[in-house]
Amino acid sequence: MSQWLQQPGGLRSIELCYHLTLMGLTRQDIVQMAVLLAGCVLVVLNYTLLAPALPVIMREMSVSETTVQWLTSIYAMVEAVIIPMNAFLLGRFSVRKLFGGAFVLFTAASALAAVAPTFEVLLLARVLQATATGVAMPMVWTLILLMAPRENRGMVMGIVGVVISFAPAIGPPASGALIDLVGWRSLFFIVAGISVVVIVLTFALLRNREGFERTSFDVPSIVLSSFGMLGLLYGLSTVTSSDTPWISALLMVAGIVLLGVFVRRQGTLEVPMLRVETLKTRRFRNSIIVCCLLEGALIAIDVLLPLYLQNSLGHTPTMTGLAMAPAALAGAVTGVVAGRIFDRHGVRVIVLVGAALLEGAAVALCLCGADTWVVAVAGIYFVETIGWQCVSTPSNTWGINSLPNEIIQHGNAVMSTLMQVGASFGTAAIVSLTAFGPLFASSSDAAAATLAGYHVAFIGTAVLLAVVALVIIFGVRDKESD
Repeated sequence: MSQWLQQPGGLRSIELCYHLTLMGLTRQDIVQMAVLLAGCVLVVLNYTLLAPALPVIMREMSVSETTVQWLTSIYAMVEAVIIPMNAFLLGRFSVRKLFGGAFVLFTAASALAAVAPTFEVLLLARVLQATATGVAMPMVWTLILLMAPRENRGMVMGIVGVVISFAPAIGPPASGALIDLVGWRSLFFIVAGISVVVIVLTFALLRNREGFERTSFDVPSIVLSSFGMLGLLYGLSTVTSSDTPWISALLMVAGIVLLGVFVRRQGTLEVPMLRVETLKTRRFRNSIIVCCLLEGALIAIDVLLPLYLQNSLGHTPTMTGLAMAPAALAGAVTGVVAGRIFDRHGVRVIVLVGAALLEGAAVALCLCGADTWVVAVAGIYFVETIGWQCVSTPSNTWGINSLPNEIIQHGNAVMSTLMQVGASFGTAAIVSLTAFGPLFASSSDAAAATLAGYHVAFIGTAVLLAVVALVIIFGVRDKESD
């Protein structure tokens, strides 16, 4: 299967379509998948373009590291509020209108980000982008999973991962070069332009899919879910950096209580907004734990690494992008291989290998200093990305496969929502650990204190990935029925 990656572009595309057809996908399915993935690639590109720009935005808008990370954590927070409504939206609106409308909003938000005069306006634009993403992205995974036969889902998701990896492969180096040449605002202009193309493709080629359950528009459920998520995620995001951490703790408790009432209410509705009973399936529950913790650790690394490369090692945004790009290409190939191994041999072997690679890379980051070669950092990130691909897609697909097709959209919404909780926690909590740098370095040496802060954060990431490894060892196993 990996041979098609080495072929010229046209032959590679034909070969890709051939393999997808062999997996039970019709030509119409492939066209639909292409449109959905165009939007998905754009959303991922939007994220990867921003990472090298964070240090520049921090300096230009005079904000701290804990403040600039809100451009990432607010994204996860808003998505977590919107995603639980995804099953309801799919039951009430056509696929074309829902997907196209989401990218109309995404286009407007990207244009606003490009001209934002202040950090507050830029943050608002990110909120609007996240709202659109929260509508569109879970729909992409739900539709693709329903297109793919259950026995071939690992391979299909691996190939989908190859396509999506196009964004992180070109995103960092392109972003770095554009930032150095014309500034970070050009990134959002480009995203807005590509988004217009996605809108045209959506209304021209995307077909509607019938059969989604028409769930209830239950206002109390929406209020409970929204305010519960906001309280929990805002508390998580501020508890380590706020001057009044007790308020953040109270918000977290209030959020958990509201979400508990939301879950209880879903059990009393004849047609619930979100079928949270999917969490009763042990396999699905274990896969969510793995994916959530993994998301938190890796989002944190993606924020920390550009800061470390630019602020401690003194590299430019262009060099930062080039250092991160090879990992994306490796991840693309690994995704296909991991999917094939999952379909043929089950989940356990591949995720154990991935967990070992992740923890090894995390420990290696903890050993990096002020004179570490950029090639070494790129190599560590390379290994980390391979490990991520070996764990993420197989464990996600393993969990989703434990659910009936009729409730996949609910399971996917639950999975996506909780992964945003993990992303928000990881970004805020681990990046906030950088503030402890002065405790381990001379207060008069700002550079040493900054580097020490990154080391503390890298240690936090290694601990979190060690927990992921433990969950995999004891909770992710193959069964004869698989």
